[in-house]
Amino acid sequence: MTQSSLKVLFLTSSYPRSEQDTASIFLRYLAEHLTELGVAVHVLAPAAEHGGTSVENKIVVHRFRYFPKSWQTLAYHSGIMPNLRRSPWLWLQVPFFLVAMAGTLFRLLYEERFDLIHAHWILPQGLPALLANVLFRVPVVVTAHGTDAFALRGKFATFLKHFIIQRSARWTANTRETARALDAHSKAPEPKIVPMGVDKALFAQGKPDLLRRELDENETVLLFVGRLIEQKGCYNLLHAMSLLSPVIRGRIRLWVIGDGDQKAPLQKAAVTFGIREKVTFFGALSHHCLPDFYAAADIVVVPSSQGNSDATEGQSVVVLEAFAAQTCVLATRVGGITSMVRDGITGVLVEPNSPSALGQALEILLSNPGLRTRLAETAFAELKACYSWSHIAEEFVQIYRQVSCSSDPLIASCHK
Repeated sequence: MTQSSLKVLFLTSSYPRSEQDTASIFLRYLAEHLTELGVAVHVLAPAAEHGGTSVENKIVVHRFRYFPKSWQTLAYHSGIMPNLRRSPWLWLQVPFFLVAMAGTLFRLLYEERFDLIHAHWILPQGLPALLANVLFRVPVVVTAHGTDAFALRGKFATFLKHFIIQRSARWTANTRETARALDAHSKAPEPKIVPMGVDKALFAQGKPDLLRRELDENETVLLFVGRLIEQKGCYNLLHAMSLLSPVIRGRIRLWVIGDGDQKAPLQKAAVTFGIREKVTFFGALSHHCLPDFYAAADIVVVPSSQGNSDATEGQSVVVLEAFAAQTCVLATRVGGITSMVRDGITGVLVEPNSPSALGQALEILLSNPGLRTRLAETAFAELKACYSWSHIAEEFVQIYRQVSCSSDPLIASCHK
C-alpha cells in the first residue's frame, strides 16, 4: 500500500467555515499537510448554515445540517460545551446532531470507500464512528484534543469514553496531560502522543509597525487571544492589571481578541477595575490578521482558569502561535499548557485563578525586556523541533498505514 492510496475521512464537530474562520483551524492545517503527503482527505463537519459538499484546498468537505438553519446553534461560536452551559435548551439539539452526523456518515461510507475514519474528539464523534466500524468494517482512529478528556466526568460519560478508546484501532492525544485524564483507572491501550502544530511561517512574518504607530514609544502591549468564556480567564487578567503599580499600569495596553458570551461582562469589569481606557476589545478577527497582533505584542497572556473541567486546555493553540511569533508567553498551570510551556525556559507559568500571582509575574516580565527576549527565543527553537506540521502529518500517515494494513488480512504485511 502506498501513501497515495490512503483515503481518510475526518469526523469532527468543528471545522473552519471559511478561509478567515479560526474554528478548529488546526484540523485544516493537518488535512492540508496530509494531502501534501498524498493522502486523500474528506471532512464531515456540522454546517453553520447550509449543508452540502465543497472542495477546499484539495480537501473534500461535507457539511451536515441537524436543525432548521436559524436554530442551528449547537456547534461553533463558543464551542459545544460552553454553548450547552449558556443555553441548556440546546441539549434538545444533541440527538438531532448525532443522528444527522451518523446518517451523513453512513451515506458517505455507502457511496465511497475509505481506508479509515479519523474521529476528532472522543465524544460525540467516537460513537457514530464505532457504529460505522460495525456496519461498514472501516477501522477507526480517535484523537483526544482536551475538552473531551476533561469534560463530562460522570460515570456514564467516562464509561462511553473508555468504551470508544478500547474499541478503536488506535487512539492519540495532543498532550500527555490529555492522555492522563483519559487513561486513569482505564484498561485502555497506551495512546500515541501527537500534538497539533502551528503555521510557523505565517506567524513568523507578522508586521507590528501599523498597530504600534498609535502607541507611545515606551508603551508595552499585553495580548489575549481566545474565546471570551469564563474558563479562558480573561477576567483574572483584567483583575491582575488593576493590581499593578500605578507607574507600570500607566505604560501598558491590553488588546483582547475574540468573542463569546462573556464579552459584555468583561467590558463592564474593565470599567469596574478602573482600566477601561487601557483595554481594547477587537472582537473576533480573521486568522490572517493575527500574526501582526502577535508581532506587535510584548507579552501574550494565556490566563486559563481551573474551574469547570470541560474548558481545561488540552493544548493551547495560542501558546504555539505566540511561540512562532517569538513573543513571550505568560500562562497558567492548567491542563496541557504545563507540557508546552517550561517555566522560566520557554515562558512563565503561574497558578490558575490567582490574579495576584498573575500580576506579580506581569510586573517581573514588564520590567525585564531581556528576560522576555530570552524566553521567546528558546520557545521558538523548541517550536521548530516539536511542532512542525510536516512532521506531525508524517506521524499520522504512519498510524494510518499501520491501521489500514492490520485491518485487512490480505495486506497485513504491506508495512513490513
